[in-house]
Amino acid sequence: MGEYTDVLRTKGMFRVVASQLFARFPFGMMALAFVLHIQRITNTYTWAGLGLGAETLGVAISGPILGRLMSRRGVASLLVATASISTLAILAIAFAPVSGPWLVVLCLVVGLSSPPIQQAVRTVYPKMLDKKHYGVIYALDANLQEIIWVVGPVLATFIAAWISTTAGVVILALVQIVGALWFVSNPEIKTLVIPKSNRRMGGVLKNKIVISNAIMAGFLVGSFSGVEVGSVGALHDTATAGWVIAFLSLGSLIGGFAFGHRSRTKFALSKFMVVVVIGYALVYVAPTNAYWMATAWFLAGLGVAPALGLLSAIIGASLPTRDTPEAYGWVMTGQMVGYAAAASLVGILIDTVSPEASLSIAALFALGTLIVALWSSKFTPVVSTAVSEH
Repeated sequence: MGEYTDVLRTKGMFRVVASQLFARFPFGMMALAFVLHIQRITNTYTWAGLGLGAETLGVAISGPILGRLMSRRGVASLLVATASISTLAILAIAFAPVSGPWLVVLCLVVGLSSPPIQQAVRTVYPKMLDKKHYGVIYALDANLQEIIWVVGPVLATFIAAWISTTAGVVILALVQIVGALWFVSNPEIKTLVIPKSNRRMGGVLKNKIVISNAIMAGFLVGSFSGVEVGSVGALHDTATAGWVIAFLSLGSLIGGFAFGHRSRTKFALSKFMVVVVIGYALVYVAPTNAYWMATAWFLAGLGVAPALGLLSAIIGASLPTRDTPEAYGWVMTGQMVGYAAAASLVGILIDTVSPEASLSIAALFALGTLIVALWSSKFTPVVSTAVSEH
């Protein structure tokens, strides 16, 4: 914990970390808030699912594009513009008297205009710290991200149940715009200038590190589909599955603070992924027992945040500042594609084989991450000693 507190004492760091955490909080609420609200309006989960898929597709498309535009349009102005458009679209979902297809279109607009907070903050971190602290700050970033995924869904469900689904979507919109404005108000963000890349759009994909990280991010985030959808299917009880799934994030939060800063060798990522694979595989000892499943997810979670943090740190330490926003955008695209692909496979296995079989997607996708991590270790730098142009 000492390394984390040392980093947070850096001038402006606590302020930047707190504001970006709040600005990214809507992502933890969005899926459930949209699904619950659209289902209530249309009286079907079909349009709710299509809406969520459209929002995910929008983020996958816009991630690298908006990341690149930050160097051309200015970080602060782009963040304010996208947050404003996204907020208006969210409010339209809450209040506009439109049918299912139009709600799907609005969800797509939300995704396409999703403010690139993550790309911006992960680009500014290296400008605020020495290289030796890269691993620590990215690990901390991944750890705190788990708070979003633990609290966000619970808050969205609570507001929908005790107030209304409309209130949940409106609060989501308010947090979106207030968070973005707070984040942009930081001097470090307001004055952040990213040099224009001399590459064409997509040029960063020629870098093996970007490609491997996007693939690993896709596999790792895809494994979460196996956990989330698979748990609901195997346990046949949404309420029980909810607290069981939360143990993955709890394990990730603990693992991040305990091990996230210990990335001193080129095989660190592989070691973290071994923990994740073993945890996922252990679920098959008793795949329909909620308590055992929660234990397995908790064990797997111990490696999740350290792995996600290290993936971000590798990009930050390996590429020049002008290329990192687009690179992080492609990594985000990989995450969205991985999650969507895995969710589709989970659904197919539930319908054609068995609910318990769908849990295998978590382990298989994590194993994919491990294989790519081992392959890429020959050209991936050790974060604590990596040299880059910043």
